[in-house]
Amino acid sequence: MNEGKLLKFIISFLVVLQVLGFLFQNSLLCSASTSLLFISIAFKYILESKKIKPVHILVLFLFFISELMHLITEIGTIKHRMLVRIIGYIMLFYFLYYNHKSFKYNRRDVFTLVLGSLLYTVIFFITYSVVREPMGNLSLIGFLHLLLLYVLLIVGAMHYINIRSEKSLWFFLAILNFSFSDFILLIDEFYLQSSELKVIRLICQPLALIFLVNYMITKYEYLKSEEFEGF
Repeated sequence: MNEGKLLKFIISFLVVLQVLGFLFQNSLLCSASTSLLFISIAFKYILESKKIKPVHILVLFLFFISELMHLITEIGTIKHRMLVRIIGYIMLFYFLYYNHKSFKYNRRDVFTLVLGSLLYTVIFFITYSVVREPMGNLSLIGFLHLLLLYVLLIVGAMHYINIRSEKSLWFFLAILNFSFSDFILLIDEFYLQSSELKVIRLICQPLALIFLVNYMITKYEYLKSEEFEGF
């Protein structure tokens, strides 16, 4: 077993431990597995990246901190977690700008984008409508939080459909999982507390970070398969 496969096994094992720690309400197991999981994901980037970039490290650090903050009750409020994640999402726009290419779509691409955007718009407004009032003074921060994810996902989809590269696919999948994770975070925090939602988020969040790392370490190579015709 090479280093890459071993690291994937360790990350998968730590995700399972994190879920088990939550289900059995073992705070020590949950805290340890969460910390080791983020260290393993960061090590994956360092190990597989040919050139380590400070902006990549900073983005990963922000998302790691946002997840670790809730383990420290003194500073781990939902407001602080949202603000840290907002900064992280703003920085992700740099990646979109840095890798931008002129948009060229056919009719099928336009149909796919319009359909996907309409569906996500409905999800966006439904989510915000149910959490807006319970958020109270945090409603503006919550709206900005969801809006950034909304724009990132749609623009990420536009880039993927336009470029159809492995790198753009990883970015889209990362934002998709960040969206699931953060929408669930706000719903669980302000509207409907659910163990099932928390478990889903414990899976989506590491996946988002892994996909983001894959995006960072992947060069632009167009997908060979012609089956990727849309989302």
